[in-house]
Parts: sequence; structure tokens; C-alpha cells
Amino acid sequence: MQRIVISVKDETKLSALVSILNEINFIDVESEEKEVSTISRRADLRKLFGIWRARDITLADIRKKAWR
Repeated sequence: MQRIVISVKDETKLSALVSILNEINFIDVESEEKEVSTISRRADLRKLFGIWRARDITLADIRKKAWR
């Protein structure tokens, strides 16, 4: 048995391709869903500017909590 990986560029055409392949007797179709990464590779660090602005916290407080 040989395995072929097909990458589909247009997701709207995927169901049509799968249905065609299912009609061929000697082909078994196994589909895998690609995991969607929640981590963006193009993160905008400027969105993090000022996140501690409204908090009353010092560097000593952070250090004390870190060593608990």
C-alpha cells in the first residue's frame, strides 16, 4: 500500500475532491484536520505597551510572588 498526501489550496473544493476519491473502489480516504495554532507568528508587541499602567505593583512585589 502506498500513501499520497494531497494539499488542497481552496477549502471550498475539498468536499468535491473527497467525494470523487470515495467513488474509486481501490482508494481509501483518510482525512486529517490541521490544528489551528493560537500563537501568531506576527505578534504586534506594541499591543502590550502599558498593560501594567493601571496596576499598583512594584518590582519587589513581582519578585516576592515569584519566589513563593
